[in-house]
Amino acid sequence: MKIVAVKPYLVKDWRTLLFVKVETDEGIVGIGEGGLTSREWGVAGIVEALEPLLLGADPMRSEHLWQLMWRSGFHPSNQVLTAAIAAIDIALWDIKGKALGVPIYQLLGGKVRDKVETYCHMAAATPEEPAGDCQAAGRRGVELLALG
Repeated sequence: MKIVAVKPYLVKDWRTLLFVKVETDEGIVGIGEGGLTSREWGVAGIVEALEPLLLGADPMRSEHLWQLMWRSGFHPSNQVLTAAIAAIDIALWDIKGKALGVPIYQLLGGKVRDKVETYCHMAAATPEEPAGDCQAAGRRGVELLALG
């Protein structure tokens, strides 16, 4: 299996989100996300700059590719490069899990906990709007915790 494309995607919601799609010649696609709030365009540029290093490489060699990306420049790495590498690395793990037919958490040592607490921002014009969002999340099975 070989990498044939590495592409960044910027999604504008309440803030810009960065996703990376790594495609292989066997049709397996990995998706990763990179976070560096307000620097997503810079991270996307680094992803594009890293693509030539990865084309033709075996995506199962994620540690080797991580080192290749980290050491690819003359100047020391920074937050923008680190965020780009992280997004690509997540996509490579996604490919590995799909190729082996196992969830990624199994590859990383197995299940650690039964549930994970999450946090999200809600923008609303009225108090009723977030209440409705919370009710909808509850109907989807999200356990809601009251704070305060």
